[in-house]
Amino acid sequence: MWWFPFFAAAIVGALIYALQLWQQRRDVDGAREYRARYVQLVAQLESLSLSANQLVTFVPEISDSKVLDYYESTLRVMETLLSAICKLSPFGSQPADLGSAFFLAKDCKARVERTQKAFRDVLRGKSVRIEELHGRTGIHATPKGCYFCSRPFMASRFAKVRVRLDDEVREVVSCSICKDELEHTKKVKVLYFLKDGQPVHWSEVTDYVPSEDYWDINRKAIVRKTKHLELVRTTPGQPNQDA
Repeated sequence: MWWFPFFAAAIVGALIYALQLWQQRRDVDGAREYRARYVQLVAQLESLSLSANQLVTFVPEISDSKVLDYYESTLRVMETLLSAICKLSPFGSQPADLGSAFFLAKDCKARVERTQKAFRDVLRGKSVRIEELHGRTGIHATPKGCYFCSRPFMASRFAKVRVRLDDEVREVVSCSICKDELEHTKKVKVLYFLKDGQPVHWSEVTDYVPSEDYWDINRKAIVRKTKHLELVRTTPGQPNQDA
């Protein structure tokens, strides 16, 4: 049986070689899918930018200041989104890395479509419902993201939690990171910004695009500021003891 160690070594070597080939092929397939999705994302953003810019010609005819304010905030959101997309590599191997970008592009597309509808309504002499313009169409609307850190919503990775915020019990949607922090420490940070001298929850700031700078506020000690907004620290939320 003197030959057995050599035979075993040959088998192990063949397995390692096969695994290397499989990994290389997987990397190539991932790179191709990433590139295809990146090109698709850029095409979506080009179309979106064209739609938003076409509205400029109607601005002089829009008399509703709230609609114009929303249009301006939508343009700022698009500017922030495009700046973030420019930082993405055109080539990569992990298509999942583009998931958040597609989510934000979809949210921005919805903003532009609501703005287009509002412009048409104003031009036809119809009143505009501000709640609908801002996408607040009811309690069953899909949440924008984690209530605490603003991480974009993903149904498979989010859960509803009950927390006590400012002596009020609320049921909110949370990502797994903030949910784990809440369960383990009984406290969790909530993302607010200081705007016009007042703290405003991130979901109510129209020109804020969910940024990964803040998605780990309950895991990292330091976060950065955006160009237009200043982060403020708030009293951490706590679980509802009656839940």
